[in-house]
Amino acid sequence: MRKIIFSLVVASTLFGCAHTDIQPLTKSTFKVATKAAPACGPQGAREIANKAAAIEVIKRGGDKFIFIGDESGSTLTGISGGSIYSRNDQSMVVKMMAPEDPNINEALSAREILGPKWAEIVAAGVPSTCTG
Repeated sequence: MRKIIFSLVVASTLFGCAHTDIQPLTKSTFKVATKAAPACGPQGAREIANKAAAIEVIKRGGDKFIFIGDESGSTLTGISGGSIYSRNDQSMVVKMMAPEDPNINEALSAREILGPKWAEIVAAGVPSTCTG
């Protein structure tokens, strides 16, 4: 069993695995929490969280949004054979903007963040890796 767990830790380190959870907070706000392997680095975790936010906004029928909270960090997950294993964490609170909101011009566009193939990206869902 220990070998299986160790193998999973090594695989996630090498291949940049990531996991994202979306937590609804209100009708117009939600939290994005991403945990990514060391291979992703903090920037990879942030990029996945940004994509997850944009995907969720579109799935909820919107396009414009702002970040109203942002936290990042690293968590030690284990030490084996002299190697240290950790993960990168990124947590963001997203507020969707209504078209009539007076600050709509300051908001980000989910479709612009995802690019011209945004529909394909939304259909594929949040990436589970930051490599490739």
